[in-house]
Amino acid sequence: MLGAWIGVNRGFIGQVESPKCDVKYSVTHLNEIAKYLGCSPRDFLPEKPL
Repeated sequence: MLGAWIGVNRGFIGQVESPKCDVKYSVTHLNEIAKYLGCSPRDFLPEKPL
């Protein structure tokens, strides 16, 4: 469902979630996920630098 909302397939979501893959969400993906969840993209980031 999330993949369809942000315009990617399930395989892409699986790659992002796998610690073995270097695939990451882009800023555009994060913005679309935030819209889907009804929050701000800032909610995905730590308040202070790591």
